[in-house]
Amino acid sequence: MVEDSASRRRRRTAAMAQAYRDSHEIMSAAMSIAIFAGGGYWLDTRYGWKPALTICGACLGCVMAAFSLRRLLVRLDEQSRRDRGQQADNRETHQE
Repeated sequence: MVEDSASRRRRRTAAMAQAYRDSHEIMSAAMSIAIFAGGGYWLDTRYGWKPALTICGACLGCVMAAFSLRRLLVRLDEQSRRDRGQQADNRETHQE
């Protein structure tokens, strides 16, 4: 089956949208570290507990980022498996 330019454009646009979505999730993970560490620093300066809350905030931010990145990796793995399955189905269809 010959692919027309409109379907190629749609597929390319969908791939770009997926890339933006993935980069947004990665940036959100990085921002969670910065926000929690910044919040810990702010609480440290307010209550005078110097590095304790900054360290706790950074650790909490790292845990949140790890959960976010894990969710992203699971989704990408499922998508990759689904794409490989579709490619295998397409090969079987073309061979028949």
